[in-house]
Amino acid sequence: MAARNPLKWPEIEQLGREFHECLAPALEQMTSTDGAMEEEARHGLAQLEAWLNAPCAATVKIDGTNVGVDNTGLLVGRNTVVEPGANYQKVDVWTLLQGYPEKVELFRVELQHLAGEEVIAQAMLYGELCVNGKYDYTEVGIFKGWLCFGAMLVPGAQDAHLARRRLSERLRVEGFNVRAEDEGVLVAPSPQLEDLLVRLGVPSVFGAYRPTSITEEQWAAHNGQGRLPRFGSMKQLLLSEWAQRVFLPANGVPPCEGLVISSEADGKLFKWKHGGEELGNVPEQLDAIVRQLQQLRDNQLLPEGLLEVCERLLVVATTKPSKNKPKTKKAIGEDAEALAVFDSALTKFDVLEVVFEQGKEAMAAQQSELIEQVTKDLVKDYAAVEDEALKRATKVVRSQVGARFGAWGRNQHGSA
Repeated sequence: MAARNPLKWPEIEQLGREFHECLAPALEQMTSTDGAMEEEARHGLAQLEAWLNAPCAATVKIDGTNVGVDNTGLLVGRNTVVEPGANYQKVDVWTLLQGYPEKVELFRVELQHLAGEEVIAQAMLYGELCVNGKYDYTEVGIFKGWLCFGAMLVPGAQDAHLARRRLSERLRVEGFNVRAEDEGVLVAPSPQLEDLLVRLGVPSVFGAYRPTSITEEQWAAHNGQGRLPRFGSMKQLLLSEWAQRVFLPANGVPPCEGLVISSEADGKLFKWKHGGEELGNVPEQLDAIVRQLQQLRDNQLLPEGLLEVCERLLVVATTKPSKNKPKTKKAIGEDAEALAVFDSALTKFDVLEVVFEQGKEAMAAQQSELIEQVTKDLVKDYAAVEDEALKRATKVVRSQVGARFGAWGRNQHGSA
């Protein structure tokens, strides 16, 4: 059974859900009798206003799977270590990333120089392994390729929590957009990261890919000086023609599944996806926000332009592309929500057929991890009650894994 990934890339929440989490307490209290706000509500509004007004960067969310490589030669998928010489998601990642541990070590040394006394014990570059031949990935040559989108750092000091904060603060002084997480220090896209990756010869999502339906001139219509799309504020990005070309193009077919936004206020990352993607209950949450904001249109406590921003998010979340990507076929009576999160969960592990080859113990372990992931996503994305989510997850995972195992077994028998 594969070892666990010791330095996972943090999960990124949907932008609309983060807005809802910040706004819901304040809106509820503003529409109450006295309109007084408690600390939680005031904090949520302040956090949202900070994100809306701070500069940010936006990168294409490529439909693939996370793969990381560190300065010692460790290769990891989203959840597990990739054994030396093994393929991952049917890609020869060891050949693909040959020579990268040396580049990551140079990356670590460069940041160590900037960090001064704060020792960086481990650095891992994370990127998207483009395992799906969707959109224009084959045409532009990134299919089966790897494109860096960020990094994780582990301080060497014993006081881990404080060391992560100190390292984060030190690198922010040097212009890097970083954030202290439980796992380590996350290095988000920034002009400084872009410059360093270019010097090291590491291809990045923002440097090596642009949707072909958007012209070079249109793509460059942002505030940044390099290839990284950068904007003076998140509000500016959300309301821009640049974002409209991505989510609401004239032909009705978005050129990608969405964007990943990195706020320079605190290094926070957000997923912004269009209505053709699986969004859970985010459209309903945004609709509720917009309705409440329309009633509070003249309230001076709300950030300026918030209603317009939320209306744009709602339009993006509820506009279905004229050509939706194929969905998993469902039999009548099947749990569509659980199936949707199961499909998403599959991208966080190696392909099931590879696990089947490793035997029953590995298959049982993978099935347990999938049940755990689907349960968590049903609670988070659809507000399911945990006990009920576990039952639904167990049912759909066992059904889907069993069907895949049966098909794999028949294929093995037929080729014997």
